[in-house]
Amino acid sequence: MNLPKQFVSCDWGTSNFRIRLVDSEDLIIIQEHKTNVGVSKLYQQSLNQKEVSQEDFFRNYLLEQLDVFTELPKDHILIIASGMITSSIGMKELPYASVPQPFNGVDVNCSLFSLDEKIQTLLISGIRTESDIMRGEETQAIGIIDHVSDASEGVIIMPGTHSKHIRFSGDEIVDFSTYMSGELFEILSTTGLLSLSVKNGEWDPKFSGIFLEGVQKGINDEFMKTLFSIRGNDILKRTSKEMNFYFLSGLVIGSELSYLKKNNQKIFLGASGMLRELYLLALVSNLPPERFTCFRPEIIDNALLKGQKKIAQSYA
Repeated sequence: MNLPKQFVSCDWGTSNFRIRLVDSEDLIIIQEHKTNVGVSKLYQQSLNQKEVSQEDFFRNYLLEQLDVFTELPKDHILIIASGMITSSIGMKELPYASVPQPFNGVDVNCSLFSLDEKIQTLLISGIRTESDIMRGEETQAIGIIDHVSDASEGVIIMPGTHSKHIRFSGDEIVDFSTYMSGELFEILSTTGLLSLSVKNGEWDPKFSGIFLEGVQKGINDEFMKTLFSIRGNDILKRTSKEMNFYFLSGLVIGSELSYLKKNNQKIFLGASGMLRELYLLALVSNLPPERFTCFRPEIIDNALLKGQKKIAQSYA
């Protein structure tokens, strides 16, 4: 597909919605708009009305959000959309493509249709293994891979609510695993007994020690054994609630990363913000520096756009 001078990148996840007007050549962001109306929320709203179909309900929301942009082309608009928009609770369900999946994007399942008389939308589906699925992260991985060194194989780690560990060999994604680390941490820190003993405090290097203590417990497969100690240390006044927050974070992240010490795979960390700092700290404390690479934040910020562009250009 030949891209117009500009396209609209749509990243529609379970919890959030984001569109960006992008220069197709250099991927410079011209305008950006975000809401907290993710696919899950809009799907529930669509169930509470009978006027239009689920697809049209999503279509109408997307068209309304485009009105925020003041620099849209007047004649032809192309939207490239990835994430949960192609799930059963999204605008239009598309089947998953299977691994192995080449990084050139030619085998990704896509669907091109008209949103209205001048707007075309290219929907990008996700990929699957025998027992795992993802939508959106594969597009980021396709954008990231050009920044991987000469490693012939390795694992791209993309932390988040549902962290993805994407294993590649040569020019293909060959496997991946999902870790519900972010969701588990959210549940433990906000509901149930442990929520009474943790408090989210602004990150400070003084928390590094307690965080790494949690990481080591997690890496040593002591997650279940150690969890209740958070409550005990709070009651016995041994640690503050802020310290417990970062100990729990380290415990969850360490448990996620525990398998890495048992192999020699090259690790590529794709994270930004606070997650980048915490995961990098965990990796530095447990692996030799030649084992891992941490992508610069700007590479991660640009990964989805680059992946969407590559997939669209390969679409016949």
